[in-house]
Amino acid sequence: MNRSEEVDTKHRRLAAMMAANGYSAVLLKKQPNFSWFTAGGRNMVGMATELGVASLLVTREARYCIANRIEAARMMDEEGLAGLGFELLEYGWHEDREAELVARVAGGLGSVAADTDFASCRNADGEIRKLRYSLTESEIERYLFLGAKLSAAIEKVMFSIRPGDRECEIAGRIGPELWKDLIDPTAIMVAADERIYRYRHPIATDRTVKRYVMVALNARYKGLITAVTRMLHFGRPDAKLAKQFRDNNEVECRMIAATKPGSPAVAAFDAALAAYREFGFADEWLLHHQGGAMGYYGRDYKVTAGTTEIVAENQAFCWNPTITGTKTEDAFIATAGGPLMITGPVSYPRIASSVGGVDFVRPGLLVID
Repeated sequence: MNRSEEVDTKHRRLAAMMAANGYSAVLLKKQPNFSWFTAGGRNMVGMATELGVASLLVTREARYCIANRIEAARMMDEEGLAGLGFELLEYGWHEDREAELVARVAGGLGSVAADTDFASCRNADGEIRKLRYSLTESEIERYLFLGAKLSAAIEKVMFSIRPGDRECEIAGRIGPELWKDLIDPTAIMVAADERIYRYRHPIATDRTVKRYVMVALNARYKGLITAVTRMLHFGRPDAKLAKQFRDNNEVECRMIAATKPGSPAVAAFDAALAAYREFGFADEWLLHHQGGAMGYYGRDYKVTAGTTEIVAENQAFCWNPTITGTKTEDAFIATAGGPLMITGPVSYPRIASSVGGVDFVRPGLLVID
């Protein structure tokens, strides 16, 4: 599937949503939705903003890019929108004309669905989100590229760590490994020693490493985001910690095995709670969310006991079970043939296991003597 075919597929999904709900057009203003609809395009300048610097207006028959004069040429040329059948609606950088342009194309704003609150458009973010769940063949290819690069990058950084390194120094080594492939690090967490036990979301500080390190990353490639966690111990860990890491890994494997297209997403959450109880960590799930669906967001939704979502065909997920002092996390795609791992071990030690007929090869705890 080439890029034009992928955009046509996304357009048909939006057109079906419009027909079902009586919408005359859909306005996409968020960066993740821009990347999704354009098959990997980027409409950002600032990395930390959810709204993009240009918008897409889609009717059942046509596609438009609404951009100010600063962004218009780049959107049409470098992001390739001209070749994908988008018509440019341009306005001056000093003007506020987006609502006017939308109304002109759509015949008013009242029947326009938007992915955020905008003028008098209907906020249909929840409906649009669901259209992203089932990945196309080309999205899966991009995800596997991202996963391979991210897995290699984080392990290279882990092998570079030495006692005395500061957490912030370790975090600083991540970007250069990813940016060479146009991959953006969107979240970096580094914890040394006691901070691993104290905090579930340990952003990097200037603490120095003594014996134990955890690095957790989110990274984005052409809009798609994946996540990974790796751990390193200098010197042999005690038997209790080593067993706990294996138990933590087994919790995640059971969650992955329970994530099947057509099944309730909550089945994986239930599998996690049962495994926590079995291994003697019954209340650990209360200390951190267990993960959920992902794609153009780090998590499209986090799964709880009340989640009613059904796993879609070729939907990406990332579970991140934690036990105080350990964490495991690798992303995958739920396919009809079983889980397709996005990230995984490259040079790390490996843990082989089988759960419910699914064979796993997962990264172990790296031990450097």
